[in-house]
Amino acid sequence: MNRTTRVFLCLTLGVLLIAGLVLAGCGPKDTGKVEEVDEQGESGITPAPIKIGTLATQDSLALWVAEEKGHFAEVGLADVEIITFQSAQEIQSAFTAGAVNAVMTDVIVAANLQASGTQVLIPTVMLGADISQGRFAVVGAPGTSFGSMADLKGIPVGSASPTITEYVLDTLMDEAGVVASDVKKEEIKKMPVRYQLLMSGQIKAASLPEPFVSLAEQDGAYVVPGGDDTRAKVNISQTILAVNAEYAGSSGGGAAMAAVLKAMDHAVDDINADPNSFRGTLVEKAGLPAPLASTYQVPTYPKAAPPAPEDLQRVLDWMAAHGYLNAEVTPEELLGL
Repeated sequence: MNRTTRVFLCLTLGVLLIAGLVLAGCGPKDTGKVEEVDEQGESGITPAPIKIGTLATQDSLALWVAEEKGHFAEVGLADVEIITFQSAQEIQSAFTAGAVNAVMTDVIVAANLQASGTQVLIPTVMLGADISQGRFAVVGAPGTSFGSMADLKGIPVGSASPTITEYVLDTLMDEAGVVASDVKKEEIKKMPVRYQLLMSGQIKAASLPEPFVSLAEQDGAYVVPGGDDTRAKVNISQTILAVNAEYAGSSGGGAAMAAVLKAMDHAVDDINADPNSFRGTLVEKAGLPAPLASTYQVPTYPKAAPPAPEDLQRVLDWMAAHGYLNAEVTPEELLGL
């Protein structure tokens, strides 16, 4: 294990596992003695400023609530900025350029960054720690009547490559016994456009995330039986926090990341106590559509913990099979093991 990984893991575990853990020996040798974690979970190391990039989606609710409720300040993080980007491409470019230190993203993006030479670590799942969280679904257009995912054999389904919606589609079709050569895809990268084409009947089905799934159902579409990833055989979709490994490996960066995870845990406690009370935050921050502003069921969120290696491996195997990786990436690299 290299020093970058060792520093990051020690600091993170100091926050997540035992409030009284002694962190001496986790930092670089020339930083001197590191103080014990006090009862507030602060390490004695001054956290570095941190910028976190995100998209306007429900996956980042814990970050916004931590900011809204003052939890970052509570854990000693004085300089944190959450920056919302308009597209996955923008957020990936900002991370590569060093404009942000961490990003809300998915395993596919994190693996591509790692394969392209930008070293990342995944300290936590933000949404999707278990199958019930973070629904993606294959939705049938109004007026269609697909009775199962197998009925979509040979039917073009709106998706985008290489993205989590394509991975969800492929995995659910495989679970339905449809061979890869019979899975047909209509490339539509912009999610709002994909939604509009579905609802107008210009495509017969589409792979969508929430809240587009709920909006489609409210407007006459339906989830194809077998097409809901919260009812799949394995945990398919996960949103994760990806952190620049060099930043995490510095004493200040490691302290900042540990503080972020602790503040997010406080926010998760707030959310899970009454999820729907934060619907207004999603309207403001994530652009929750007006028709859902009073009805959307806000999900519960997981406490900070990294994804399971087997969940990462399934995504990596799928990426390799589709030629989406230009270098080998392992779960151990992404988890710093």
